[in-house]
Amino acid sequence: MTEHYFSRHQTSELVKREWAIQHKGKILRFETASGTFSPRKLDTGTTTLLDEMQLPASGRVLDLGCGNGIIGIAVAATNPALDVVLADINGRAIVETRSNIKRNHVKNAVVVQSDLFEKIEGEFDCVLTNPPISAGRAVVFAMVAGAHAHLNPGGSLQLVARGKKGGETIRDEMERVFGNAETLGRKSGFHVYKSVRR
Repeated sequence: MTEHYFSRHQTSELVKREWAIQHKGKILRFETASGTFSPRKLDTGTTTLLDEMQLPASGRVLDLGCGNGIIGIAVAATNPALDVVLADINGRAIVETRSNIKRNHVKNAVVVQSDLFEKIEGEFDCVLTNPPISAGRAVVFAMVAGAHAHLNPGGSLQLVARGKKGGETIRDEMERVFGNAETLGRKSGFHVYKSVRR
């Protein structure tokens, strides 16, 4: 059975890489590890979410399924008024995220190893995720339901997915759970969907 990045423990050979991105005028540097999501380069889905996301002026943000920490660290580094929690089930991803927070001198972010919302405490004003589509629809739908339960009134879930490869189904589930859903933007087949807790 092939090991999946959406699992607690990774047994594959550890290979590390380093690369950088520019976000809102800041150069952010990352170390990534094999056995985590998209370790070789910044993927198009994450790029699209970074470009289209709408953040609150202050409050708490959750990067759910953070991988190597790219989204949450970019948010924290460019929005000092936000408190950011980065969470992932993958132990190897957690190690890299902690290292990347230090590498980018980010002070307003913490990391939690959590199977979805298992270890997540408190409520948030925004939940961001590039969900593990290959882990199955049930996992992604649990992320949608969990986000609704962990958002403050007026808070939003913002999620990126391929529109023609499951994204429309996820958007429909967001509409069902939240009672609303909109498309913030799209790029190369990826759509960023947003739902607000009323």
